[in-house]
Amino acid sequence: MPPMTALLLGATGLVGGHVLPLLLDHGRWDRVVTLGRRPMPQAGPRHAHHVLDFERMSEHPERFACDDVFCCLGTTIREAGSEAAFARVDRDYPFTAAQFARGQGATQFLLVSSVGASSRSPFFYTRVKGEIEEALRRIGFESLSIFRPSQLAGERAAPRPKEQVALAALRVVGPLLVGPLRRYRATPARAVAEAMVAVAAERPAGVHVFEAEEIVNRAHPE
Repeated sequence: MPPMTALLLGATGLVGGHVLPLLLDHGRWDRVVTLGRRPMPQAGPRHAHHVLDFERMSEHPERFACDDVFCCLGTTIREAGSEAAFARVDRDYPFTAAQFARGQGATQFLLVSSVGASSRSPFFYTRVKGEIEEALRRIGFESLSIFRPSQLAGERAAPRPKEQVALAALRVVGPLLVGPLRRYRATPARAVAEAMVAVAAERPAGVHVFEAEEIVNRAHPE
């Protein structure tokens, strides 16, 4: 196989923090590029990191030259400060990055979305997630994979109190969520990362959506 470059957005986040070492350990990609607002240590000889202001992506289109894009960008309305700011991070940034990457020759895009994502959702969070999914479908990647985890489980660098409460509740009611409700069980962040890398290595043609249960099934066993 020819050497390939992976571009990772959101490398310091809960899912992205797992994706980076998985990519570097995998033989499929000989170079991994990360883009972020702040500096980060080089994770290995095949890792290159660039500091980028996502509001000024148009000034550095060359940063998006790659084969495969792993988009793990995400925030909360509380962290972003407003609904508009949240939409910028979870919808507008991924869409703009996808456009630049496609223009630079990328053929595969993998997105961390959310359970319940729909552009017709009555809930702002899942509606924004649905909007970015629809927008990415229009760009024309040869392979587009969308991952819809439920509440992410894992250790964050900066704890989110409300998220911790939700996870505690899910641990209690999780066994009761059966049948169609299984997708609302907490999804381990590492499982999402493992599923993304596994699917990316397969490069399935067309658009594929992976709900929470399938994400866990796709992940490698511990």
